[in-house]
Amino acid sequence: MKIVCAQFCPQFKKVQENADHVKKLVSKISADQVDLLVLPEMALTGYVFDSFDEIEPYLENPYENMSATFSLLSSISKHLECYVVAGFPERASDQTLREFGPTDIRHDARHKEEETISNAHLPRIPRKAYNSAMLVGPCGSLIKVFRKHFLYEVDTTWADEGPGFEYIELPRIGRLCVAICMDLNPYTLDTSFNKYELTSFCDRNQIDILVMPMNWLLPEEDIREVNKDLAQPSVPTINYWVARCVPLWVPGLCQPGHEGHNTFLVASNRTGSENGLTFAGSSSVLQFTLSESANLLGALGVDTDGLLHVSTT
Repeated sequence: MKIVCAQFCPQFKKVQENADHVKKLVSKISADQVDLLVLPEMALTGYVFDSFDEIEPYLENPYENMSATFSLLSSISKHLECYVVAGFPERASDQTLREFGPTDIRHDARHKEEETISNAHLPRIPRKAYNSAMLVGPCGSLIKVFRKHFLYEVDTTWADEGPGFEYIELPRIGRLCVAICMDLNPYTLDTSFNKYELTSFCDRNQIDILVMPMNWLLPEEDIREVNKDLAQPSVPTINYWVARCVPLWVPGLCQPGHEGHNTFLVASNRTGSENGLTFAGSSSVLQFTLSESANLLGALGVDTDGLLHVSTT
């Protein structure tokens, strides 16, 4: 499979400019170079919104063709004949809430007994908007919307929690799970580090590809490094992602009978700074199988504006 991550610095609230930049980036790709294209979290809007009122004009409903992100992805997917995933802020609709019904492939990984009203990562605004990612197929149609299940503190000013982790079976791709950034962390950051909620879900369900649009922050140790080479990836960031995936590769932690299964992590992150936050870039594709280490198939630099091409075969 041919995977491409598009890494760039979205301009805050400049949707058309960001869409034009993505078009320019992907104009360098031909259809024979890509099966799956992944953009960052909230790729066309930027990330750090202070309130629901501030983000409300930028919310998108992909089910009623009221979505700049869907319009862009549909055009790209038809041109390249590939699957495309990108993050976007979703306006809650009747269709959205209908999708929250019971399903055999959804897992609610929240730990309600540990919730407290003072926790900064718990939602403050119910059922109005979601930090989401859409999957668009090679014919330009919307296949599925995934919602961020675990919120980062910045999300809680406007978004509610998605109902659970999910996966889908796709031709050419296999069993694909789409999750978003903070979903890789423990729920509310208050639970034990070794809960591994997302990657345990992937292990149990033998996910082939875990796709993660991200707005992952640059760690303090990289920020403090005066002579940091921003053309190189953030090693602490990639090491942390690997550490959150141990059920997929550490002997004794994966499900019995899954020892020969490969899972690929596609982490598509953004670059730059926004409203006081600095992002880690370092978009990566990692391969996990039962062994003593993970396999990094490719990564971009902290500040690289461009494309990461990886073939998994």
